[in-house]
Amino acid sequence: MNNINLEDIFIKCIEYSKKIRNIDLRDCCQKILRDYKEKLIKKPATTGAHHYFEGGLLYHIYCVTRNAITIMELYPKLNVDSDLVIFGALLHDIGKTKNYTDWSDKSEYEHNGSQLLGHSYEGTHLVENYLSEYKLDEDFKNQVLHMIGSHMNEFSDCGTLVLPKMLEVIIINFADKIDATLEPAHNVINQAKTGEKYKICNAPRDYYKSLNTEYQDL
Repeated sequence: MNNINLEDIFIKCIEYSKKIRNIDLRDCCQKILRDYKEKLIKKPATTGAHHYFEGGLLYHIYCVTRNAITIMELYPKLNVDSDLVIFGALLHDIGKTKNYTDWSDKSEYEHNGSQLLGHSYEGTHLVENYLSEYKLDEDFKNQVLHMIGSHMNEFSDCGTLVLPKMLEVIIINFADKIDATLEPAHNVINQAKTGEKYKICNAPRDYYKSLNTEYQDL
């Protein structure tokens, strides 16, 4: 993904963080992003499934935040807390800065905590340490941490700590799944012939390319 300017993407993430109205959350979010900037721009988002390139982690975080904000704009009557959504989207995968080695053709898990604890735990622990510097109501702080610890929406090797119990974290989960599913598809689908089956990474099934005669003109 050589056409991605990671410095510009980082600036856009900071701009998104400025939408957070709660002063403490905004300051905390920006502090974490700046402290972990160098790691974010060096690591892939996964060890091969999606955004497997240098800076893939930062770019994925940007895309998930963009998606989450768009979802809120599409459903304004939901009246969800945009602060929680934006904070959680920007930091949902921050635990991966501790999980993965810097990107290379053989990027892998950095230590066994990645598999024994998972990035949801790593991220929640990291964010909690930063939040301890602010005088937040304890129950509200737990809601903030819920955005990080439950964004995966499923129990798995790298999944959630507890199933989602707030609509805000479900929005983050949907935004995350959209980006993680569609990002690795573009190269595969562009190489597939009309009507041909293709497989996206570790997807559970094959997909078919459209047979529509007008498809190539879209």
